[in-house]
Parts: sequence; C-alpha cells; structure tokens
Amino acid sequence: MSFQSESKKSGDEFENAVLEDLKNRSFISIEKNVYMPGTGCEVDFVAHGQKIEHIESKGGREDIGKRPGAQRTDNVKKAVANGALIKARYPEVYYVVYFSAKPLVNSSSAEMIDTALCYKIIDEVRYISNKDSSQLQLTFEELGLIDEE
Repeated sequence: MSFQSESKKSGDEFENAVLEDLKNRSFISIEKNVYMPGTGCEVDFVAHGQKIEHIESKGGREDIGKRPGAQRTDNVKKAVANGALIKARYPEVYYVVYFSAKPLVNSSSAEMIDTALCYKIIDEVRYISNKDSSQLQLTFEELGLIDEE
C-alpha cells in the first residue's frame, strides 16, 4: 500500500473517531465535508445540537517516523489558517479542532495553538488519542448521523 493511501486510511479512521465523539456529545445531526462559502475552506463536520460546531479533524495513527496530530506543524498551520479564514467571514462560528496527539511541550505547534486560542481563531481544541481512534472503525453510515446533502 502506498504512503498516501495509508495516510488517507489513517485519517479516515481518525475522522470516524471524531464522529463517534460528536455522537457521544449528543449532537442531533452531523453534516460531513461542508464548504464555507467565500472562504475557500471546507470543514470536516458541522454538528448541530444545543449549539452548532464547525469541526476540523487532524490526525491518524502513530507509526515509526510519523508525527501524529498536533505534533505536525503542517496539520496545525492548516487548522489555524482555515480558522482564520472562516472566522474572518463568519465571526460567530464556533470552530473546534480535533487532533490525535498533543503538541510537544514548548514546540512551534504548541505556540500556534495557544495563539489561535488566545485570539479566538480556534474556539476549542480536543484530543483523541491514537488508542481511542484505532478502536473506532464504524463508518459514517453505520452511525446514522450523516446528512449527505
């Protein structure tokens, strides 16, 4: 299996873990891959419940030579950049980012996340460990929460 297809599979598994977490938070409906007009960005999920959350998920399995989740500066930069563009156009949006691993202490990734939270570019960061996500293999359809419109 190629590196890219393995990374996609790992990312899809992590998205399933995020979806399961959203389900456990009692959201009523969850839309997948939602384009945010006027931003050039798409969020992985929009979850509807007592409040509406726009969600970005960045994660996958930890393997030898791979840095998962918020330990990858490119993952953090993309989440922050998307948040900045979305918040510029839709300041009322509650933007949540899920990572599969916490950033290393005193790393550039940790500084980026702290700055984004401080300036409300990201409203909340959640972490789901690789151990948790590797056990969640349900598909979106099996969970019965996805609106495909």
